[in-house]
Amino acid sequence: GYRFTNPNTAPVLKQLVHDVIEPLGPTLMAIPDERSEVAFLESFTSQMFARRGGYGSNNGWEADVWLALQHAHVQTDILYEETLLKNGLSGRKVLVMPSCDVLTKSIVARIADWQKKGGKIVADEFLCPGLKADFTIQSFKREKKAAEDKAKLLELAKTLGGFALPQRANCDNPEIIVRTRKFGDATYVFVVNDHREYGSYVGQHGLVMENGLPSKGIVSLKAESANVYELTGTQFIVPKRREDGHMSWPVEIGPCDGKIFLVMPKPLLGIKLEVPENATVGNSAKAVINITTTQDTPTKAVIPVRVDIRDANGKSAEGSGFYAAENGIVELSLNLAPNENPGTWEIRVKELASGMEAVRWMRVGK
Repeated sequence: GYRFTNPNTAPVLKQLVHDVIEPLGPTLMAIPDERSEVAFLESFTSQMFARRGGYGSNNGWEADVWLALQHAHVQTDILYEETLLKNGLSGRKVLVMPSCDVLTKSIVARIADWQKKGGKIVADEFLCPGLKADFTIQSFKREKKAAEDKAKLLELAKTLGGFALPQRANCDNPEIIVRTRKFGDATYVFVVNDHREYGSYVGQHGLVMENGLPSKGIVSLKAESANVYELTGTQFIVPKRREDGHMSWPVEIGPCDGKIFLVMPKPLLGIKLEVPENATVGNSAKAVINITTTQDTPTKAVIPVRVDIRDANGKSAEGSGFYAAENGIVELSLNLAPNENPGTWEIRVKELASGMEAVRWMRVGK
């Protein structure tokens, strides 16, 4: 009875796994998300007592506000009333509160106290009378015409941008979504192309623009210095410094595509691979990979690494695959089974940011 799964989904997911998830998965798992200065309150109380929200379905006005924040390049954390009471609003500069008609007394008291200390509230006309917004936005309902509805979203994004909300990274194209994560000295910038048009799958109904279109723009990030590496393409990019102190670089993204950039204050300059000259079957051998920067110092970042291990017959051996070099270091324990092929083994390493490679050989005997 369900007829709206595009038959091209399977090959596209296969490509995503091959190009992004396998090579970059270990690295992305090691990079923590940042606590944003902007929080977005999903009020369960308002959903129950004022019949607001999508009841978990992520649709309606509240979801559109969140989408508009993405188009405005405002990195946002979702908060619920329980998490707000538990963790507070420390470190938050702005709280976005769509459809918050009804709130508990404890929530209002906590938010009011935070607002007195300098916090700012962005809300719509439904905000409960116990709080006052610093910036008010006007709600709207979708008309089930995808192009017109998205135009409204982009206009709302422009309005939110006028409030000067905190931004980690920015782009001059609102249809390129930007988000950052951070580890050590490194900032990871994710960009996703949301430029679309009607297609022949379900577009004829006007409800969805399902065909992706190419898009381009200028991504910018506030940094003293920046060495930019495209992790999804193993490419080094030379950014430009703007008068406002931001570093910027151009991006061109294909339909329904995205990119991941590694931004570091110092460049990646060296890769070292240490393996024992000799090893014996039935034992283990240790391999150490070290990626360094200026003055041969360790890299304070997580770098994606590919390791290829070939036995004496040239066959791929256990241990080959993709790894995350946390602080530039990967330590591998190569367990050599008793029935391994003796002879000269090859260990080849390639880091997937700048493309540097290293190779060493190990003599395996019985």
